[in-house]
Amino acid sequence: MIKSALQSSLTNDIKYDSMSVGNLPSNEYLIQTVLLTQNQPTVTFSNLGDYSGIYQHLQLVITARSTRADTDGSAYLQFNGDSGTNYNSHYLRGNGSAIESGAYTSSNNNGVFLYQGLPGNTNTANSFGALIIDILDPFKTTKNTTVRALTGFTGSLNRVLLQSGAWRNTASVTSITLDDFYGDFAQYSRFSLYGVTA
Repeated sequence: MIKSALQSSLTNDIKYDSMSVGNLPSNEYLIQTVLLTQNQPTVTFSNLGDYSGIYQHLQLVITARSTRADTDGSAYLQFNGDSGTNYNSHYLRGNGSAIESGAYTSSNNNGVFLYQGLPGNTNTANSFGALIIDILDPFKTTKNTTVRALTGFTGSLNRVLLQSGAWRNTASVTSITLDDFYGDFAQYSRFSLYGVTA
């Protein structure tokens, strides 16, 4: 009852249509959307502790492009402003003809590394990548925060990736920052953060 009252009081809690099943899920709510009006190196969602008693998981739905002077780009996903080397990342990548897998460990990773999930500036004009990133149990203080992601784009270079990662910290997540690793996120990139109830 209390949870329902809190949910209905949040003015930005807008339910959205699920593309995967074609109906209106009852447990997903829009928290905030950022649409870039110019190139920008980072995007941050703050004050997430306000939602710790309401949502069990968070989800980022992103359409973005990098200004990197190449056909692809990558990004870091950081929590609570932590740019230390206490993240791990893994990926499985396909391009239509070959499959590759790999990992990034704490020695060279300053965030969950979203490897080659964006089209770069020399890719087909106006092509944007699609990223769906699930942040599981971000408010639990008894476990490390775990991330899973599906990313991909099409153009002069095509990519699809399944990715996972972990922030080796049991702190409750209060902010999320996305950082374009090689350049800026391009103008018109869109970042939407959703809360997911149990």
